[in-house]
Amino acid sequence: MVRAFDGEIYVSGRDFRLVYVNDRLAERIGRDAAGERCHTALHGRASQCPFCVMDQVLKGETVRFDIRHPRSGRWHQSVNAPVAAESDASMLLSMVTDIHDRKMAESLLKDGASCTMPGEILARSGIRRWRKFGNIVGASPQMQKVYEEILNAAASDANVIIYGEPGTGKELVAHAIHDLSDRRGQRFVPVHCGAIPENLIESEFFGYVKGAFSGAGDDREGYIAYADQGTLFLDEVGEINPHMQVKLLRVIEGGGFTPVGSNQLCRTDLRIISATNRDLREHIRTGLLREDFYFRIHILPIYLPPLRERKADLPLLIDHFLLMHGGKRNLPPITGEMLDRLYEYDWPGNVRELQSVLIRYCAMNALRLPSPDPAPPPPPAPERIDITGAPSLKALVEQYEKRVILSTLSQHRWHRTRVARLLGVDRKTLFSKMKRYGLVEKLSQPR
Repeated sequence: MVRAFDGEIYVSGRDFRLVYVNDRLAERIGRDAAGERCHTALHGRASQCPFCVMDQVLKGETVRFDIRHPRSGRWHQSVNAPVAAESDASMLLSMVTDIHDRKMAESLLKDGASCTMPGEILARSGIRRWRKFGNIVGASPQMQKVYEEILNAAASDANVIIYGEPGTGKELVAHAIHDLSDRRGQRFVPVHCGAIPENLIESEFFGYVKGAFSGAGDDREGYIAYADQGTLFLDEVGEINPHMQVKLLRVIEGGGFTPVGSNQLCRTDLRIISATNRDLREHIRTGLLREDFYFRIHILPIYLPPLRERKADLPLLIDHFLLMHGGKRNLPPITGEMLDRLYEYDWPGNVRELQSVLIRYCAMNALRLPSPDPAPPPPPAPERIDITGAPSLKALVEQYEKRVILSTLSQHRWHRTRVARLLGVDRKTLFSKMKRYGLVEKLSQPR
């Protein structure tokens, strides 16, 4: 029966070593790979595959999923079931069938069923690719490239930096990389670097010991130690000051760190994923970013496109957010006119702004886009100055200075100390000018 199966079958143990491969699979890879690691023999990978379901299967679950081969582009269905060796489920049986033709037929049907959307939005090339990757939604060519970069980053343990405007989903990408990596069973620790006060940044990252400073009643673990064995996500990494960059650079290079108030050197094993919406090269030129720190975090760059450059993803994003926030409510349909407005808008706040608009739509049953900023008022006409009879520019300047001093004294009830402070001069200078312009007789007025 196994030999008659029209597909590929293999069995692997909990150590990922192949116990059995059927003839069809052996023919494809060119050998009987029994005894080899499954991820190496079947996929040419040095570590566990991002889509591996061994953990679930060893708990007794049967897991089915569709996957597209990265090299051939063909779709396959994978059915993974537990196999009992003696008394417990200690092996995984995987049966893989080519379903490419069926998948393409389904795509064409979906394409036809989506005819209410503008034709260019749901191009067939997009439908045949990922529509969603974890919590990231998008089928545009730009997002397909991002998905490939996520998979490549997940297969490595190198540091990653994600570039993108606010609201493009940088933290979602970082989380996806972590969830697919070998560190997925450990902590994902997000840190918004721009939100930490300068006087607290070292203790927040490295922790402190009891008595290190006033208020340090107990030892406290910092972000670095908390993320040990996992992933530390540095959001807006460009906000970290150069002094702190030196200390983080030492951690990245394996030199460890010292908690505030301690002389004990600590070392951790963590992966750093950074994100920024700034031009870090410009930060280097202006001295805000150390070049050696930049080269340590800029190993695997991922660039997220703004929403205005991937508007083909709008239908998928709209469906996703309406399902998320609309629930079972009977919402009015998104009309063609509404869609036109959504496409014409440039989305400066990116996907986050679209989500906010659709949350309001679900709450108020009305689509309300932000109004464009009003045009700035025209600049005031320059004051006309009568220079008739003025002997010189100096005299004109003194006339204006006298008017300013007199006006300020009148507004503040001749409080000379306050007026001197407002005008940015000392009291002695103010008294001298008042005397010169004949304002001394006003000094007797009540304040």
